Amino acid sequence: MITPASEIDTSPMIFTEFVSEGRRYRTDRPLVFTAEYLDEDDMYLIEGEFEVALWAPTRQEVWDMLTETMDWMWRTLAEGDPETLGRIPREQGAKLRARFALVPDAT
Repeated sequence: MITPASEIDTSPMIFTEFVSEGRRYRTDRPLVFTAEYLDEDDMYLIEGEFEVALWAPTRQEVWDMLTETMDWMWRTLAEGDPETLGRIPREQGAKLRARFALVPDAT
């Protein structure tokens, strides 16, 4: 399916919060993901901080994937057992913890 050019939105995606295991985390310094549309694949590609690169057929789908990825990264890297993580994943976890804070009383 070819998406009409008038419907293609390549504006940056701004990410400020996510939910992980029922807890909401927020940052005061948003993550900005560049977005492009790959005509040959009929896919949106976003790239940004924490070495995240995701693609999906619609912006909504790529946004949903981003939210799920941030949840996974938080659970695995930020809250993961440092003894089981290598140096780079531990550093990524530390960056996540420094960047995002728990929103008190949010569910």
